[in-house]
Amino acid sequence: MISKNKQANIVLLHGNDEFLVDQNARNVLKELCPDAEAQGVLTTVRGDVDKVEDALKALRETQVAIQSFSMFGDENVTWLREVKFLSGAAYKSNEVKESVEGLGTTLKAGLGPEQTLVISVSGKLDARSRFLKAVQEVGKVYEYSKSTKPWEVEKEDMDLLTTLLAQRKIKAGPAVLEVMLDRIGGGTRMLVQEVEKLDLYLGDRRDLTREDVELMISPLKEVAAYTFGEAVAKGEVDRALWLLKQMETQKVSSIAVVAQLHNQFREMALYRGLLAKGMARLSSGSSRFGNKLELDASGAEAVAVVNGDRKSSPFRQAQLAGQSMRFSPAQLDRMSRMTAEAYRQQFLSGLPGFLQLELLVLRLLTPQTKSTVS
Repeated sequence: MISKNKQANIVLLHGNDEFLVDQNARNVLKELCPDAEAQGVLTTVRGDVDKVEDALKALRETQVAIQSFSMFGDENVTWLREVKFLSGAAYKSNEVKESVEGLGTTLKAGLGPEQTLVISVSGKLDARSRFLKAVQEVGKVYEYSKSTKPWEVEKEDMDLLTTLLAQRKIKAGPAVLEVMLDRIGGGTRMLVQEVEKLDLYLGDRRDLTREDVELMISPLKEVAAYTFGEAVAKGEVDRALWLLKQMETQKVSSIAVVAQLHNQFREMALYRGLLAKGMARLSSGSSRFGNKLELDASGAEAVAVVNGDRKSSPFRQAQLAGQSMRFSPAQLDRMSRMTAEAYRQQFLSGLPGFLQLELLVLRLLTPQTKSTVS
């Protein structure tokens, strides 16, 4: 049972560390009502919207949820999560402001003892916010924010990285830590994800080396190119084009992007062929990172020949092998040839490099049929 204390059933979390806001919102839900989802009494309302109509819809759904009785028990739990409309363009709308005021009025009037409301906000709320003050009157407010000063951010990231490694009893010297931060770029979410990935990779070994870091963690700009390649592999044209604009703004090399895309499709073609011939198989993984690619001796030899001295993360291999199943071997051969020619044209064509990449994406994906080929 959840607490019947009035101060315990309304909780708001906000701050510029969105990972910690989301993580701690989950912890609050587990503490107040651990079985809510299993019992069917949890209503989740998405607040990560930018349009006025979507913000109004989220606010209406929240009002209905917190004033309803659950059909499955004595508790009724609502999570309004990742809220973006308490600032920004949507909040400039008078309709949105009035609806937010209306929600604040409902909260101040008091929820029934069976109600629990958790609100997680993406970003830090202004201390002058009327809604924040309304929640403070009747519930609990937690802030999770990182410093905005570069030298303080770097120290916070280093402290967090050291703590995360210590929790897993992973030993790393100062030079290794510096390389990790340089490659990851900081940020709670990225640090947690990369340390978890390293922990799985190390297995029983607890001494982390620079070589481990360079193998398992891609530099920040390469991550953007990996994300672009993933969008192309999934057939997400709009997302791929948007990522190209982002990388152009970040002054990422268009030559490096197309080279990485070619290597990706070349590896996908290899894994697709090995899977088709029974020289490799994808086994279900027990970790959050998904499946594992298992190679027989001939398959391992073929991968070594294609990759040469270039090492490949086992997680990356499994990811590419899984993506390859969306295409036939013939399709992957075509895409590999097209990206090879696109790389050559980066040096020969008079067109800007990123414009060439946009045209390449359209040529690669527009004719493709999104179906799994067995």
